[in-house]
Amino acid sequence: MSKIKLSGFLIVVFTAFSFFCCASVKAANPGPWQPLTQTIQSHLNPGNQAVGRISLIQGTTAIIALHNPQINVGMTLAVKGNSLPGVALPLQNNIARIKITQVNGNQGRGIILPGSEKIPAGAPLFPLAHNRVYLYSNLTSPRSLQPYQDLTRALQSNRIPFAIKTWEQIAAGDTPGIRPLIIAFEATNNLITCRLTDREQNLFWQNSFNLNFAPRVTRRAGASWSQSTYFAASQSNSSRKNRSFTKAAGPAPGSTAAGKIKLKTPYKRLVFAECDQKPGSELVLLNDKWLETYHLKNLKLVPVARYRLPHNDIIPLHLQAGDFNHNGRDELYLTLGRPILDMDKNDTVLTSMIVEFTGKTPKLLGKEYPYYFRVIEQRDGKKVLMTQEMAEFDQYKTPIRWGGFYNGKFVVKKEYKQSRDVFSLYNFNFSPFDKNHILVIDEFGNVAGFNVQNSEHLITADSQYGVFDESLYMQKLEEEIYEGGFSIKTSSVIRNTARRFVKRKSYGNQVFLIKKRRTINPELLDKGLELVTEDMVKHDQIIGLQWRNDEIRETWRSPKFPRDIVDFAFTKENGKEIMVVLTRNKDQKYALELLN
Repeated sequence: MSKIKLSGFLIVVFTAFSFFCCASVKAANPGPWQPLTQTIQSHLNPGNQAVGRISLIQGTTAIIALHNPQINVGMTLAVKGNSLPGVALPLQNNIARIKITQVNGNQGRGIILPGSEKIPAGAPLFPLAHNRVYLYSNLTSPRSLQPYQDLTRALQSNRIPFAIKTWEQIAAGDTPGIRPLIIAFEATNNLITCRLTDREQNLFWQNSFNLNFAPRVTRRAGASWSQSTYFAASQSNSSRKNRSFTKAAGPAPGSTAAGKIKLKTPYKRLVFAECDQKPGSELVLLNDKWLETYHLKNLKLVPVARYRLPHNDIIPLHLQAGDFNHNGRDELYLTLGRPILDMDKNDTVLTSMIVEFTGKTPKLLGKEYPYYFRVIEQRDGKKVLMTQEMAEFDQYKTPIRWGGFYNGKFVVKKEYKQSRDVFSLYNFNFSPFDKNHILVIDEFGNVAGFNVQNSEHLITADSQYGVFDESLYMQKLEEEIYEGGFSIKTSSVIRNTARRFVKRKSYGNQVFLIKKRRTINPELLDKGLELVTEDMVKHDQIIGLQWRNDEIRETWRSPKFPRDIVDFAFTKENGKEIMVVLTRNKDQKYALELLN
């Protein structure tokens, strides 16, 4: 069974498709899905192919080498998110937009439009438009039918990323420049029809077959997407704007700013923990030197205790809290790294530790553990502690295991079977609405749903949540990679620390994560990529997700922060639910920002 790892499946990369022959279906034509996947390939928008390359940047002017004769004055070209090494964004995410002002043969000149990030010379340019593939069905339970299962497997096997959409979502339309291909899988009585169309109902491919029964449907087949366009668009805009909760999602943290606390010292992680067996949780902050606890009262931090980390070169990776020695106080689980040099290769070793506070007195329960730690809330609301080792040449070594205390000592137990085949203990969470469903987020910010029993990829989220690149650390490569001939070699790779990906039963079983739109891999900063260009500022945001009714949807959004979101946590103050967000501004100043 293959290991569940997404590795950028939302990035629309269409190369030569592998041959796929799905399981035969009664009354169906032989191999019905191979022609469909080939037809999708043939109708991809040219926006997936580079049409030029930047030769020189002079202020806001770009000099361009063109290799497509159809580029004209007035056209807008874009540097796409996946066209530069290390920038792991979907194809539809534009790093920069350039409007063509002059064309002379295979040379052109353009203006870099406001909101663009600075880009290096040599970056390829693409047309602004691109494709998405949407899958719609009018069946009440489409996954109960084998033909639908075979269709989704065919798309996945041929590396065709798709998003499952409702009728209203397709009718509402996309942002300008997106040209979706729509797979409509619809039933009329016992006749199943699969059509490939665009939004204007141009038919590119169709196949039909019969079932021996009539499945339940949600609406009649074959209607135009445009029939409900106005209603769907207005409903979408009004229902999503500034909502703090929905009927489906239940309560959520508010969207109202409740105050800000400026911090004198940088921190990388925060958590709330029961440290003193008294009412109310303590705020715990971690940086590369100290583990500190505070009382948070009326927008003030009251120091309680602190613990000095044992080394001066600590890399703070994660901070978790939970009572697993069952004494009524939470232990603090610190995932820490230290840089080392192994055979002239930069590497990192895990030196994690467990600390418990009794009032102002810290107690070390264990140190130098070679584990990543994570505390996760299961579907029933019970918390469990998970551990995972670092592989010699890979970030994570499977399997993920239980952790806990036995006879007063910390022990690592058997495999945590509910995370079977998941590549990282930090990158999954439970869908509380189906015991066999888990959500997985990869290192590039792509989210998908899987069947935990057989590792089958069931659904892809339509949104993408960016690269989280806080607390970077190095890991050696098994073999050196030579770049630029034989003179430049790479022997280590930069690893990103996983973002917080937390489910809260008390918040309507939503899963919360950070949506990154500000940070770019630091190794690219010296190549001219910046976060702020002219008057446009990138924003970070916290998003709440749910996977229900064959759809991964955003059920809550925080206000947009024109600052980096580093971490977040939940607590209560004066009986109110509070979200506390750790942020960093462009001057590298840190703060705690409260939402209620």
